[in-house]
Amino acid sequence: MSIEPLPFIPSFRRANSVLNRTLSRIEKPDLTVQIHYWGFMPRHFDNTEHKHSFFEACFVLTGSGFYQEEHTEFPLQPGTLFLSRPGIQHRILSKKGLALCYVAFELEESACSELYAAAFGLLAKQGIPVLGEGADQTPGLLWRSLLSLFDSSTTGVNSPPPMQLSLAESLILSILSTHGPGFYQDTGSTDKKEEGASMVHQAELFIMDNLSEPLSLERVASHLHITTRHLTRLFRHYGHQSFVHYVQEQRVQKAKNLILNTDLQLKQIAALCGFESIHYFTRVFTSKLGVTPARFRRSQFTEGRYDSDL
Repeated sequence: MSIEPLPFIPSFRRANSVLNRTLSRIEKPDLTVQIHYWGFMPRHFDNTEHKHSFFEACFVLTGSGFYQEEHTEFPLQPGTLFLSRPGIQHRILSKKGLALCYVAFELEESACSELYAAAFGLLAKQGIPVLGEGADQTPGLLWRSLLSLFDSSTTGVNSPPPMQLSLAESLILSILSTHGPGFYQDTGSTDKKEEGASMVHQAELFIMDNLSEPLSLERVASHLHITTRHLTRLFRHYGHQSFVHYVQEQRVQKAKNLILNTDLQLKQIAALCGFESIHYFTRVFTSKLGVTPARFRRSQFTEGRYDSDL
């Protein structure tokens, strides 16, 4: 399983460019998944402790290091699969660098069957964070297959988009089945549906519709006719993160889409996404995506997020 990272760089660049431009959503009759970003990084070093409102699944091609989830540390080596779940503090540590494939995604529950909603709910709560022998498991094999589509030394570089979509669909489902406890859950746990979740959903819709405006905890709680303390509890219980982190995530996602799909100046994008200043926008965007807005726009991911010395 020892694979040198350098030969992967051209494939990484193409995969970053194509997938982030063309594959941001998976839609099936009973399953819809939003993909926030794809990543193929030849050298990933240490990062700071953080958390997401979505899943981020990773596969180690080469290198070694550690994955820290809250107070637990797991070794990383070639072939390791690891999954960051919504609301869980985590970080990656590597002195010499890891060659990583990763994808960030979340379920659109309103467009999914109860079976998938329950399965992804269990994945968020009980998912296995690290699988050390994952190279020969389905997600590892699919990561390699997906990456091979962008290898210029093979005819797969001209693979049609439906092939890429099919592999991406299979990859997401394999992550669910490999890391998750299963597709079924105790029906008793769903009996108390679900005023709190509905309240959080209403708050999320209000936030999404008003991202360009100030969004304080007080304003959103007033809109829902509940106290700020109750709204804080609801977000932590049903949203698996704080109110502030959720608002920042949504502002950054809107900014990312505007950067990719418009020619607006970064200062205009910052204002449209509700950031008080371009400096605050840059700081939050960089902390969430690991790259500044200016660099993200320049590259459009065509070069990937890789070590510039390479």
